[in-house]
Amino acid sequence: MAAPGAAGAADGARADFTAQAKSAGLNAAQARSLQKRVDGYLASTNGTQIGANKIALPGGELLLALPGEQKARDLDAAAVPGDTVNGCRYSYVCAYMYESFNGDRFDMFTCNHLFRITWNTTGSWINNQRADLYATFYSRDQVPRWTSDGGLSWDESADWRWVWYVSPC
Repeated sequence: MAAPGAAGAADGARADFTAQAKSAGLNAAQARSLQKRVDGYLASTNGTQIGANKIALPGGELLLALPGEQKARDLDAAAVPGDTVNGCRYSYVCAYMYESFNGDRFDMFTCNHLFRITWNTTGSWINNQRADLYATFYSRDQVPRWTSDGGLSWDESADWRWVWYVSPC
């Protein structure tokens, strides 16, 4: 049984996210579609929705591309910081659902933390860390199978089918 008022609090938070989606230019159907995608990620991650298209994860964040847009963007950010590369902030490793840094994006910053990659697409990634920090890509059995070059490095066309986890350093 839910705590008294719990449903109302959840509905209030959802209303705030709907308002944020609408202020980003989405119509009601697009806002519902975005929320459905967010709900799908929430079901498969240990995350918390903190924006219309943003999920906080242990050690990072997940940003979803808005309906009709190719690239994920933070609706709370007033401007993109100057030290970003294709939306990936300095000191982060970013994994993109699609090639050429498009689609939903994991922003990872906690070393020795395995982020579960759920995509079975050809995507992309950026290591926007110091030159002595390397991203490690793991198979299903959590065995390291490949390590990136140090930052700044990237791959515009990476096969996510064999990657189950990424650790930024």
